[in-house]
Amino acid sequence: MPRLLLVLLFLLSWVSPLGASQIDIRSQHMEVLEQEKIAVFSGKVKARKGDLRIWADRLYVYYRTVKGKREVVKLIALGNVRIEKGPWRSLSGKAVYFRKDDRLVLEDHPRVWHGKDEVRGAVVIIYFQDDRSEVLSGPGQPVEAYVYTD
Repeated sequence: MPRLLLVLLFLLSWVSPLGASQIDIRSQHMEVLEQEKIAVFSGKVKARKGDLRIWADRLYVYYRTVKGKREVVKLIALGNVRIEKGPWRSLSGKAVYFRKDDRLVLEDHPRVWHGKDEVRGAVVIIYFQDDRSEVLSGPGQPVEAYVYTD
């Protein structure tokens, strides 16, 4: 029971700098490395912060402490990653979300949908604040785009 209380207190202390929302994470295992300021979640990870939803095998949450409260800096999701945010949906093997920039970098066979349209490439970068994306090719891997014009 004390371990459960520690986990609950840890999660409840994660607020945005404006105090507007928290991050909710569920997984089979959690490890907090206070010195490194990293929380590692593994096993059927589901995370939600506002309209950002993440599913993965493993999630690394990097944070800093501001005025006694934890503030998320970035999230790294690995293995069977699925992300949804607004009209954006993605599948990949790796995703890095930079909270301050509201930017998502997808690697390891990323596929991204915005509405019906789909893009693929070696790396896909989504700039949520600007509602735009950038797709980079890799060696022997061209950029692919499937655009619907109805």
